[in-house]
Amino acid sequence: MTTTVVKQELAVTSFSKVYDLDEVETALNENELSEGGSEALRATYEKMLKAGNLRFCVKPNRMPSIDDLVADLPNFQETDIRKQIALCLETEDRLELMPMLLLGDSDIGKTHFAKQLARLLGTSSHYLAMSSLTAG
Repeated sequence: MTTTVVKQELAVTSFSKVYDLDEVETALNENELSEGGSEALRATYEKMLKAGNLRFCVKPNRMPSIDDLVADLPNFQETDIRKQIALCLETEDRLELMPMLLLGDSDIGKTHFAKQLARLLGTSSHYLAMSSLTAG
C-alpha cells in the first residue's frame, strides 16, 4: 500500500478594518462637500459607508512553496512576491501584494500563474477578460 502526502499551504484569515467609518462620515458631512463639492467624491464616500470597512484578509502562516510554480512557469521568475510574503510573515500586517500587470503573448501562462498563486496563498481568484472591455 502506497500513501501519498499532499502538501497544502495554510493561511490565517480574518476580517480587517481598511478605513475608519467615522472619518468617512465626517468627510461626507463637511460643509465643503455638502455645498457643491465633488459629486464623484460624495458618491465614493457613500459607497464606502454602504460597503462597510471590513474586508476579508489573508495572512500566510509560512512561506508557500513558490519554487515549484516558478519552475513550471519560468516567465514569472522576476517578481517580488517572495519579498512581500516574507515581510508579511515578519510583521502583524495582512498580506497585500503589489498590483501586477501580467503582459505577454497568449498561452504563456498568465492566467495559470495567477490562479496557482492564489491557491498557494489560500485565497480565491477571479478572472476578468480585459479583451472584452471597451475603452469607455
